[in-house]
Amino acid sequence: MKKVLVLILVLFSFHSIAQNNGIGFRLGDPSGITYKRYMGDKALEISLGRTHVFYGNNWYYNRFDVWYKNKEYYYDDLKNIAYNRSAPPLGLQVHYLFQKPINGTSSSTGTLDWYLGFGGQLSFQSYRYVYDYKVDGVWYRTDDRVTDIDLGADGVIGLEYKFSAPFAIFLDFTLFMEIFDDPFLPWGQGGIGARYNF
Repeated sequence: MKKVLVLILVLFSFHSIAQNNGIGFRLGDPSGITYKRYMGDKALEISLGRTHVFYGNNWYYNRFDVWYKNKEYYYDDLKNIAYNRSAPPLGLQVHYLFQKPINGTSSSTGTLDWYLGFGGQLSFQSYRYVYDYKVDGVWYRTDDRVTDIDLGADGVIGLEYKFSAPFAIFLDFTLFMEIFDDPFLPWGQGGIGARYNF
């Protein structure tokens, strides 16, 4: 118990020092770890974790027709049977933010800021399609391994509440536009999370 109290006192003692960094967790898209570097009224934010959380397996399963069309196999007939993945899709977000306090929201318990920014994203997924295809009246079954890499630019808007203790919570919404490999394909994303500031 004594060690826990000492640890709490040490953590809260950092509050008197400039808190230029924050590290914590994010739930949403992506879901994982998040780091933020505060630079006055600007900030750099990096998030790494599982992506396509809101879309689940359906995102890649429903992309079968697009994938097949791009392969230009053109069998007589085709049936998508299954989609299997060895690991969840991973995503990386990097944002440059402009952060401003909301007037009248500052109190002894903390301050509320809003922020707006831009940046980029990279996501990666390896999976396998199992499907039946028909040639000259005969059905065959096969599978193809697919590696999907998505790269693009995005814009983000959000709210962050910084407590008087060295902790912050945040909520944001991101609009992502793919550049590679599906140019101009938009995704809506969002997330909530918390960070320990030091």
